[in-house]
Amino acid sequence: MRIATKPLLRRLVTLDQLIRSGMYPNANSAARCLEVSPRTIHRDLDFLRDTWKAPLEFSPKHNGYYYTDPDYALPTLRLTEGELLALFLSERLVNSLHRVPFGAELAAIVQKLALRLPDEISIDLNHLSAAFSIKPAASSSLDEEQFRRLAHAVRAGRQFRLTYWTASRDETLQRVVDPYHLASIDGEWYLIGYCHLRQEVRSFAVGRIRGLKETGVNCQRPAEFEINEYLDTAFRAFRGQGKPQGVRLHFFEPAARYVRERTWHPSQHIDEQPDGSLILTLSLSHLLEVKRWVLSWGSGCRVLEPEELRSEVAAEVMALRAAYRQGVT
Repeated sequence: MRIATKPLLRRLVTLDQLIRSGMYPNANSAARCLEVSPRTIHRDLDFLRDTWKAPLEFSPKHNGYYYTDPDYALPTLRLTEGELLALFLSERLVNSLHRVPFGAELAAIVQKLALRLPDEISIDLNHLSAAFSIKPAASSSLDEEQFRRLAHAVRAGRQFRLTYWTASRDETLQRVVDPYHLASIDGEWYLIGYCHLRQEVRSFAVGRIRGLKETGVNCQRPAEFEINEYLDTAFRAFRGQGKPQGVRLHFFEPAARYVRERTWHPSQHIDEQPDGSLILTLSLSHLLEVKRWVLSWGSGCRVLEPEELRSEVAAEVMALRAAYRQGVT
């Protein structure tokens, strides 16, 4: 369905002009002027009064409407078609972050803004939906109410006790956390905050939070905490507590062609090799996520250093080989 912005805005502007001119229009006279039904004019008058807060009053003496405040002016909206497109894509991006509760609110804003565009601009949101899309990455299902409570705790500085499942150890523990930040990283939401159990700042996958209860204690994000600085030494979401170490990866063709297309990490440095391969250098404090990334390239990537990462990748390759050889005659 096409959103027709011109008729509504033109009627409202014309009604405003009739009222402001002292002609005291009523539903019947305005309907004749605008070539619509009196019922439509009544709806427009309600919109002016209730939504745009116009100081409308009906004068029995003049049998029409007037402004009690002659200085009232219609609200203006200066929004270009390109700006609305950017907002539309933002709404699609938010919705791609897998059931984020604020997606519905943002979609409603896009609809409202489309209805209030200037006369010369008309936007067909269905056409935009057919022309642009954002495919979400794989992500965990979120409890929307729990997410809202987390967002409130982060904004208001409210400490909470969470029940958290750790996938690597398959165990569930109680954690008291001072929440600092919520971040969407590669399609997954993470809570970053001070963990009183571990006595350090930690990242928690929101999809693994099994329960949440405020402790009643107020907390404050430290002034020195800065999210980009915190994540600088993480390959994606998890950072170690030790000093960052150099990671050197040798990528061979054709994998090298894809690697050089992107920025994978703020610290990355690429050394091109004469044979078309490349060496990617990173500075990281945690190796688990980069190990998984290295394995995703198969034989297209070889770890040069650190030795710890080389050994872990080699062990995974041997285990994978053994798994595939099972049952083979």
